[in-house]
Amino acid sequence: MISAHERALWEVLDLRAARPHWVRNLMWSDLDLGVSRVALWTESAAPIPPVPADEFYNSEALDTISNNPSLFKIVTPMNVSRFKELLADHPHQLFVDSVIHGLTFGFWPYAHTHYGSYPTTHDDSGSPPKTVQQADFLRKQIQAEFEANRYSAPFGPELLPGMYSTPILAVPKRPGSDKLRLCNHQSYGEFSLNSMIKREDIAGVTLDGIRELGESLRLFRRQHGNVRLVVFKSDMKAAYRQIPLHFLWQIKQIITFENHRYVDHSACFGNRGSQIIFMAFMGLVTWIAIYVRSIAHLKDYVDDAFSFEREGDLTFYSPHDTFYPSKQTRLLQLWDELGIPHDKEKQEFGPVLRIIGFEVDPNAMMVSMDIDARRDLIELIRVFAVAGKKRTLKEFQRIAGHVNWALNVFPLLRPGLSAVYSKTAGKERDLATLRVSAAVVSELMWVARRVEFSSGVYMLKSVEWDPSTSSSSRHSQSVRLFILLPRSSNPLIVL
Repeated sequence: MISAHERALWEVLDLRAARPHWVRNLMWSDLDLGVSRVALWTESAAPIPPVPADEFYNSEALDTISNNPSLFKIVTPMNVSRFKELLADHPHQLFVDSVIHGLTFGFWPYAHTHYGSYPTTHDDSGSPPKTVQQADFLRKQIQAEFEANRYSAPFGPELLPGMYSTPILAVPKRPGSDKLRLCNHQSYGEFSLNSMIKREDIAGVTLDGIRELGESLRLFRRQHGNVRLVVFKSDMKAAYRQIPLHFLWQIKQIITFENHRYVDHSACFGNRGSQIIFMAFMGLVTWIAIYVRSIAHLKDYVDDAFSFEREGDLTFYSPHDTFYPSKQTRLLQLWDELGIPHDKEKQEFGPVLRIIGFEVDPNAMMVSMDIDARRDLIELIRVFAVAGKKRTLKEFQRIAGHVNWALNVFPLLRPGLSAVYSKTAGKERDLATLRVSAAVVSELMWVARRVEFSSGVYMLKSVEWDPSTSSSSRHSQSVRLFILLPRSSNPLIVL
């Protein structure tokens, strides 16, 4: 039996689905509810799968785990019992139970390990670091992970039966940056860990973005008028690394460095299954924040939670000795209750704030991409888009990801990915090479030119008619449709 609120929600979502397909994400509407897509996703998503039964036939791995208990641990700072209590009224308890089980016994990252056809033990550690700087960085990172209990004590130099070792790399945090981050290259080699995970099995995870924040801001303005606002953003510390993995997957996450081996206990950025597992957890945290703690209009994009608050509405948060927007303080208090770690320097707020890479001004009701970000995107496109050049599937997916990110503020540029999607459809092998076609070059350069001469999007400049309204009534009422376009362009007006 669904509640009246749930029935009303689905009626509005049905109306939104009735819009012509080409306008569904290009225009704002009074039908928009300001919901968190992440929280809503947890109410219908398939439960996180347990370890497949055939994994327990891997006697070599089971023996190694049994004989070396000090190497394998379930490590997470989360208060699992409190997490479970706060989710008692969640409408999808099968999903909740699957996440609770994963936090307790370790998650399985949607893998089929091909036991019996892939090697039982495999060393694909890769090459040593190319520079002294990279080696020093990796050495410090490994020590930090060991001290955080996310890496086992060193062992070796040989792998134990059932183990897989994959390369670790020190790569720039962003193009042109001298700051490094540790990358687990789990797509490396013929028997890579990511080749064990089908893309279709991890599809469907939902993130909140600029679109969802814009919906909430428009809804707030309709209800409260021209109130001065600030935007806030809270960042969880070492996001994926707080998520434990099952022992039978830990045995395949062996880190090799300077003749030492380490078991990695936690989810990592380089694994295909990490995002959906992490978002299952954070989606439920967001659901608790909204529906149990009444933190209205909260959104979540991976490890970034964000929203807005009335200017001047501040509450003191003693662990950081700081006044934050009241909703942000309440969120941090919830995170503390659940054991979610966070650092003071990653908790931000202000009248204009960078959210998932875009400048958000809730008082001007504008979102924009700054000049540096636009320049970086244009440069990435121009380097990639060379006709006849062979690129890996991973490189195609990376450029598609960058352009998809820009669609938060330039949604009309979506057709510029048509040829890329066509080229990569059905492809699975990350390191397989594809030729950059003339169509790919043409479409991506079209995107680059328009990004170069555009500067931002006003959220309130796009409205639409009710999809059930007839053409004649639209004309008689002089309803105007503004398709979301960059500020430097003239909007298309339908009278």
